[in-house]
Amino acid sequence: MAPVNLGKLRPHKVNNAVRRRWFEHRLERTPLSPAGEIVELGTPYGGWLLPSELIEPSWLCYCVGAGADISFDLALIERYDATVRAVDPVPEYVQAAREQAGGEPRFSIREAAIALADGPLRVQVTHDPTSQSVSAARLYESAAFVELPGRTLRSLMEELGDDRIDLLKLDIEGAEYEVMPTVDLRELGVKVFATQLHHNGAVSGARRLIARLREQGYEPVACRPAVKLTFARSDLLRPRS
Repeated sequence: MAPVNLGKLRPHKVNNAVRRRWFEHRLERTPLSPAGEIVELGTPYGGWLLPSELIEPSWLCYCVGAGADISFDLALIERYDATVRAVDPVPEYVQAAREQAGGEPRFSIREAAIALADGPLRVQVTHDPTSQSVSAARLYESAAFVELPGRTLRSLMEELGDDRIDLLKLDIEGAEYEVMPTVDLRELGVKVFATQLHHNGAVSGARRLIARLREQGYEPVACRPAVKLTFARSDLLRPRS
């Protein structure tokens, strides 16, 4: 594990930095299943690793947590001719995504935070002055909160007229530990699932989430530092008898 520079950090920040590094170090050692060619799509900041051979042009991709960088979303469209529905709760990020997309017809974005139920959601605003990120899981060192619209995945799918999600990327700033146990990926039709696990959950909690995904039939096939894990449906990885 790389050393942490503690020189200018206050005690609570020291503890948070050490916890984050330890969490990432442990999760990056997650055993991975072979899935053919693994490709990196997007910028070093906004990119994700995917099993390239599984993705088809007909795929419908939900990219939850657009943030300030939709390079991954646009790469899915450019490389695979996929349709991408992005989701983010921050109005400024939504507007920036529309500008980055430049009118691309296969890209759309909704302003919402993925939540356990539809309705207003109280979220914490990041302490980082260079970011506008928000968290429903108190991920940040901040006392600032705002209320933003919350939506369930199923509610969004019904609004958009979608009966399946082929690829789901879920980056929801620590709320994955609350939301994922309520999501049935098989029922949604998901073939590839990507999520970032955050250090507000213990390593044991992250491992339980990974174990639950395995129980649903999803194997981890790629891991990118700061713990961006990609899963693929196991029956797509193994020859059928």
